[in-house]
Amino acid sequence: MPYNIIGCAGGDADPYDYFVSFFNKNNSDVKGYEPFYYTNYQFLYSDQEPVTTSDVTSAEWVGYGNNSYTANDAKAFVTEYARKDLSNLYFHLEKNQPLQVPDSVKNNGMTKFFMNSKDFEALGYIMYAKQVEPNVTGNWTSWEPIERDTAKMGKLIKNGQQLYAVAKNNTIKLRFAYQVLRLAHYSKRFADCLRWYDELIKPNTTPSILHDLSLGLKAGSLMRLGKQEEAAVIFSQLFSKNEVKRVSNYMSFDWSVKRFDQKNRNACLQLCKTNEDKANLLGLFALGSNENELETLKKIYQLSPNAALLSILTIREVHKVEESFYTPALEFGQGKTKASLNYSSITPTDSSFLAARAETRELTTFCQQVAGNKAITDKGLYSIAAAHTALIAGDYAASRKLLDGAKKQKLTAAQQDQWAMSNLLLTINNQATIDAAFEKQLLPSLQWMEKKAATDAEYARFYRRLFTEILSPKYKKTDSSKELLCIGVGNWINRELVKDGWGYGGLYAINILRNQLTAQQVETLIQLMESKKLSDYEQYLLKHNSFSKDDVNDIAGTTWLRQFDFANAEKWFAKVSPAYYQTETFATYLAANPFADLILDTHAPTDQDKIKYTKLTFSRKMWGLQQEVVTTQDPEKQAKAYYELAKGAYHMSYWGNSWMLVQYDWSGNDGLRGPDATKPGDKEYYGVYKAEEYYKKAFDLTKDRNFKARCLFMMAKCDQKQIPVPSWDQAKDYDDYEKQQKAYAKRILANQAIFPVLAKEYGTTAFYKEAYNTCSYLKDFVNRKK
Repeated sequence: MPYNIIGCAGGDADPYDYFVSFFNKNNSDVKGYEPFYYTNYQFLYSDQEPVTTSDVTSAEWVGYGNNSYTANDAKAFVTEYARKDLSNLYFHLEKNQPLQVPDSVKNNGMTKFFMNSKDFEALGYIMYAKQVEPNVTGNWTSWEPIERDTAKMGKLIKNGQQLYAVAKNNTIKLRFAYQVLRLAHYSKRFADCLRWYDELIKPNTTPSILHDLSLGLKAGSLMRLGKQEEAAVIFSQLFSKNEVKRVSNYMSFDWSVKRFDQKNRNACLQLCKTNEDKANLLGLFALGSNENELETLKKIYQLSPNAALLSILTIREVHKVEESFYTPALEFGQGKTKASLNYSSITPTDSSFLAARAETRELTTFCQQVAGNKAITDKGLYSIAAAHTALIAGDYAASRKLLDGAKKQKLTAAQQDQWAMSNLLLTINNQATIDAAFEKQLLPSLQWMEKKAATDAEYARFYRRLFTEILSPKYKKTDSSKELLCIGVGNWINRELVKDGWGYGGLYAINILRNQLTAQQVETLIQLMESKKLSDYEQYLLKHNSFSKDDVNDIAGTTWLRQFDFANAEKWFAKVSPAYYQTETFATYLAANPFADLILDTHAPTDQDKIKYTKLTFSRKMWGLQQEVVTTQDPEKQAKAYYELAKGAYHMSYWGNSWMLVQYDWSGNDGLRGPDATKPGDKEYYGVYKAEEYYKKAFDLTKDRNFKARCLFMMAKCDQKQIPVPSWDQAKDYDDYEKQQKAYAKRILANQAIFPVLAKEYGTTAFYKEAYNTCSYLKDFVNRKK
């Protein structure tokens, strides 16, 4: 799926952190290509230019002034000061008028240069450039087209040509010509722009970055006049020559070509005069591609083995196979039958996955070939890339051999760190199971990574992924506590060290604790956390974790609460600090009275919420009620105790006012999906079977007709919650879904088992009258029967 040139916000993954990667983007010493690092979630990794054009152009003025002022002085004077202040300076020098400018202008070194030199030609040019600038600026990322006053620009062109003609200094003439070119290009006088480039710019041999900037304007005019291939070649040359306007030149190149069209590539290549130009051109085509570009890399290598772009493109290809092969391979290795790739679901037998595996192996071979070439200046990069791709392809023997060979190369500091990273991955992958001895061996490497992660965002992500994607699955079959602790360490790293990982889509230990573990599994984790004989490695996991003892004790109590084991729940809740439940979201969603007697379900506050309960006091009361129904001999007291139990059971469900007793989040859509058999307590949470059982026992025990009516109504509420809600996913088509919806509505309204009895036998009770006037379901049922 080709990535979009324009990205829209809204819940997408982090474009810098959406696949599993352990290969550093900065493994090459070639600088200035950061915007073109690989990401498949937006067009550029960054749209920030490597250097600011105004910094470069204003710095040239330092040489013009014989280094009598600083680059900061020049930038302020040329780009920041108002034209009226420069005009005041000009007339002060020319006509001895009073100098009325801010102190910042007066004290600027460039101002002093003009005071001494009285260089009216140069000062006049800067004043003219300030008139031009508002007419030729704009951002390529702007949504709306820029409105330009072409009549005004035409007058400025004429003025610039006149000033060019009378100027005597070639440096100043070049600058006037550059401004005329800008005005011509941005007023869409493209033919004039080409002509004036040849007449005014090309003959001027004054060294200046303006030659490159003017050539870019020429290329832009060629593109607008339909000569896209010629323009593309020029943009590729400018892109590769230096960092000035590199992003802009790349964007202009991309607008001039068809990225994935081989014929277009060949047409552009035919216009290149040197192998280096061809290599650079192909490099730009590959930079704009999220597809397999290994064949392009091979061509670039043949044309120019040490092309700067080749190292950047090699790193991009490594990241592509990490995304398309390594990331899903890790998921398949954990027993999953499907993985997500580019918004699609793939299986281990899908052709795209198999092709990515083949590319990974081919990339290893290519990197080996390049590393073996004596003429290559950066053998270290290709040696490590070969070892790393062999590792992610699962060829551990080859990876070990290649890593040993890479160690003998002259590696940069970044490449030495990458060697250590890849070596650590290989060491872990070669270990079938992780025992105490290996944990001890592993700890120094983890401490090294932590130190790196503290100052390097790239290694912060590596450090997190090592725990969540590599170490955690290693414990999956042998030690569920350490599996979870590793995920928790990853979450801690993401929070404390990654920080910018806003779109991180990995697992969260606290969610697994709260939603997937049984009470016994949680207690095993607590035993480890409270052990007095922890190894240094185990202490490291606990010290660097995202969840606390209060979190785990609360979850232990909650898992028992879900099983209606209130005695065990009370034991664990007693270990939780009272302050823990005063934090949000507990303070808000545990504010209701879980024993409130409500006809209608509500999460809103009621008059019955004056009595407050915590998880501890709720469990204590429910445990007491369970004992009371066994020990009391009075049927009416038994009935009331069962009714209280029923209210507590109902309110700790999805439908009740105290759902947070057993869950940690709530959504209006949850009730539509129903219980998840894999989650402990889910059936009771949505189905309220235990609450209905308790209401039924209270109904059977009491002789009070009004109380019986109340119990029957509450039983009907529970029964209603057990009726499956139609799901669009389970319907054959829309008509089938509509049919199921109508059947559901009819069944809800009928409530055949309970409402008829309630209406017929208890219709004269006070409670029935209250319920009839309060509950629309009961009223609709009764009215339909009439």
